[in-house]
Amino acid sequence: MPYVAGGGPQADAGSKEVIDVYHSGNVYANGVPIALWQDGIEAAVAAAVSAYIANPQFTTDQTIQEIEEGNTDETAVDSAQSQLIASGTLSKADLVAGSQAGNNAANADTKSGTARPGAAAAAPTPASNIDDTVLYTSTSGRIYYLKTVTKQPGVVFPYDVATVAPQNGTTAAAVIQNLANLVKNCFDPIKLKYPDAFMTCSFRAKGVGSSTSQHPFGMACDIQYAQASKADYFTRAQWIRDNIPYDQFLLEYKTTGTKMPWHHISFNASGNRGQVYTFMNDKNCKGPGVVGLYDLSNQ
Repeated sequence: MPYVAGGGPQADAGSKEVIDVYHSGNVYANGVPIALWQDGIEAAVAAAVSAYIANPQFTTDQTIQEIEEGNTDETAVDSAQSQLIASGTLSKADLVAGSQAGNNAANADTKSGTARPGAAAAAPTPASNIDDTVLYTSTSGRIYYLKTVTKQPGVVFPYDVATVAPQNGTTAAAVIQNLANLVKNCFDPIKLKYPDAFMTCSFRAKGVGSSTSQHPFGMACDIQYAQASKADYFTRAQWIRDNIPYDQFLLEYKTTGTKMPWHHISFNASGNRGQVYTFMNDKNCKGPGVVGLYDLSNQ
């Protein structure tokens, strides 16, 4: 079986890692692609992002997700949902349809999460154009730039760090470091395990969603998968819970909009809590504070 040093754009740049070509990323020589093993998956990811944005439910999903997602205060969620129902954005029938989902799960795994510390990423060197700042370079050779995780076409809901970070009461430098930590510890290991993973969002504006959201500080991202079924989100969540360091990990479902689930994951360099919950329509499917993973793909 042939082998290559490294497995991506950096394969000819001094990498000492040796990977068999069938499990490597795309292989390049002097910047020229010579083995595009991952092209099918990357094409599927690009198609999934484009399809999401082109979906008639995109605007609805954006409104609902950014107002409510990640909020563990059910009173605040109830208030937000009432306003969305009054505006016609949400259907009360959709919410009722998911209200008893936790009592009728297809599968259940009540194991709690484990608090793992992870490791802070090296401080990124600012680029003259902030969006070109390199956050992290994966062992696969994949380079994560700031724009890779904050802007289209890489993500579904884009935000500009340079302008929005100060509005969030933080700095671009702090957000960049948090995103680097998040990519190194959470997203890249998930991407290596599940190459069809893509972010719907990471950094976003404060005040758009939960008051306790970690998104405005670059500490959280939402993940979907181009080639996963609804049931796959449950089994993949089990692997993430057991193998990835995180502060909070949510398996999220909805009966609204596109009705597709997602994973919300955050990383806190100051200390991870290892919290694991399952949400349906932005509320804990088993009641406030109940931990565990529940397969709600049958809803």
